[in-house]
Amino acid sequence: MVTRPDLADAIRRVVPVTERGRRITLLAFIATLPDDTLQMLRLEDGDETLLGTLEVLKQGAASGPGPGSTGAGGADAGTSNAAAGPPACKLQLRQDSQNQDLFFFEPMDTVSAAAAASAGVSSRFFLDPEGRQIDELQDWLGLAEDMHREGRPIPPLFINGLVKSGKSYMLNEVLPAVANTYYSSGGTVLSKANFLRVDCLGCTRTSGNGGFLKDFLGKLNQSAADQQLSAAACTPLPSDQSAGAMARAIQDFMRRLPRDRLNFLLIDEAQSFYLIARHVSDDFPPRGSTLDVNAVLDMRRILKELLLGSPHWVAWAVTGSSMATLWANVAATPTNGFALIMDNFLLNLSPTVSKGVLQVAWEQLKAQAASWDPALPSDLVWRSPPQIAMLAYLCQEWRYIRTANTAAELVKQTMTRKLIPEVLADLRMVLQVLGQPTSQVLLLRELLDPMAGVEPAKLPLAFEALLGSFATERNGRLYLDNPLLAQVLQAATTESGELLDSITAIPSLSSTMFRELAALGECCKDKDFDSYEDLRSLLEDMASALALTPDGLLKADWYIQVRDHRCNSQSSKKVGLRWFHVRLRNILSHAPIPEQQEVLQTYPSELAAFHSSGRISTVLTKTYESAVLTKTYESPKPRRSKARGAPAAATPRAQVQPHVGPARPILLHFGKRLGRAAVVQLRYMGRM
Repeated sequence: MVTRPDLADAIRRVVPVTERGRRITLLAFIATLPDDTLQMLRLEDGDETLLGTLEVLKQGAASGPGPGSTGAGGADAGTSNAAAGPPACKLQLRQDSQNQDLFFFEPMDTVSAAAAASAGVSSRFFLDPEGRQIDELQDWLGLAEDMHREGRPIPPLFINGLVKSGKSYMLNEVLPAVANTYYSSGGTVLSKANFLRVDCLGCTRTSGNGGFLKDFLGKLNQSAADQQLSAAACTPLPSDQSAGAMARAIQDFMRRLPRDRLNFLLIDEAQSFYLIARHVSDDFPPRGSTLDVNAVLDMRRILKELLLGSPHWVAWAVTGSSMATLWANVAATPTNGFALIMDNFLLNLSPTVSKGVLQVAWEQLKAQAASWDPALPSDLVWRSPPQIAMLAYLCQEWRYIRTANTAAELVKQTMTRKLIPEVLADLRMVLQVLGQPTSQVLLLRELLDPMAGVEPAKLPLAFEALLGSFATERNGRLYLDNPLLAQVLQAATTESGELLDSITAIPSLSSTMFRELAALGECCKDKDFDSYEDLRSLLEDMASALALTPDGLLKADWYIQVRDHRCNSQSSKKVGLRWFHVRLRNILSHAPIPEQQEVLQTYPSELAAFHSSGRISTVLTKTYESAVLTKTYESPKPRRSKARGAPAAATPRAQVQPHVGPARPILLHFGKRLGRAAVVQLRYMGRM
């Protein structure tokens, strides 16, 4: 056991006399350390390590107590008696009374309420169409509790999705709130759960696996200190900084966490584990990839051991901005013992949402931005890709960055400066792992082509894990309806399957009319079309401008070109300008670039005038600003009960359920390839 005089001597040896203030602060701090913390320190770790541990503990004391900061001391409790700081903000979800898909974050108690007020969380929201994501998170939480009780390792949760689909928000905000809400009745291991957050982007990738894991452990220590988990926070760094020694130190960290509750390790940017770079001399510029292949091979084994071999009181939840890279390496991880590609829970975040869901999100985002100056541009909602996370990101960019003067400029900048480069970098890394880059790119392009598709057996495991759950299987082939990803691939690759060094000009980015016509087609196929008075008036005025008889319209070359295009069903008998624009949207969303350019060039000048005058833009904005129908369930479908043997409860599907008992079956879900309108099932393929 290290004594306080030992620590005082270490401080005097390391901290120079010139830093008198720092000396006094540290010497005063060690007087507050409880004996259980002193027992975890070791003199043989050296003065520098001891001092670093003290600094971490001191920062944690200043940040205030977190979840699990009360109770008995000792390693199992993971607590500290250090001075309290600002109160922790423990949040739960409250369902909206009018829209059962809409939830708001709110504090769970009066202590959290004070922290929430200062953090401004009262207006934060979460949209969960049909309650699917909450259901699936509750499934994993239930299994985690079962595994904890049985003393078995908990399968990790992988939050899967494309760029800007809300993965980090789901990991860091929604998951803890769902857990807090679900177990708010108390008396269970999860009622006092700890949530430790780590963003791996800051971990060094140029000092080998040992350097990366050292930084990762440091972030774990800091997160534990922030929550006053002092036993874990003072996990020493080994003098041997090899990858193996660091992995054992991380295992030591997990063993120091409280064992009477679950400790969730929320790991963001997890693809960084597989991006270890080899050392490059300044005198000899690198040729080709700088990836350290041998280090990555070793890291696959290390991360698998951490994820699948953790103590039963630790649950990992991981995601990243480059999920293709993550899945490619998970798929290539050795399968000895258990296969990581199978032994996990998978939560898929849909790449798109419906117009109605986007409207609900837009109303909430506008409420948050009510006092902003300048105000949000009213056309941002339909110019944005149809994804809540992307729309929210664009709102923040508008407020803080201010590099664009219009919504159209903002969307174009975001696509060309962030989204497309991010996807391109991810794709480059994946192709290094998979090999045969040209054929893999062509495979992706065929998957996104509604008239081509791919055979399921040809889809690599990495792409199947990333995209398979969003694809539709038809006549033995897979098809993915994702216009945004199709546009990104068109901008970043050639038709022959080669990756481009720079982004090429594509109609969706270079043509101001492209997005208007695509959005117009979306509105024209809306089931609530008849209620959009301005939209119907626009189409009537367009028809008047053409001055064509119904028969003349059907014989017009530009009409026939769109109607008979391969992207459109030839069995549909619907005619008129409304359905013309619906079919035009299909071409703009899925056809190759030359065909997109062709239909834009042949778009009648009489109709293009409505774009030039701003009429289409104005009508689209009014359509998206129209009254949002709140979603209620007069006859809610029965919801699967969370208790073993209990009958299904007639409660709203999206309602967050309280904990109802310790008995819960371990569910085995197998991945399914489903269409966009279908529910994407949670998958767990693991140990039984």
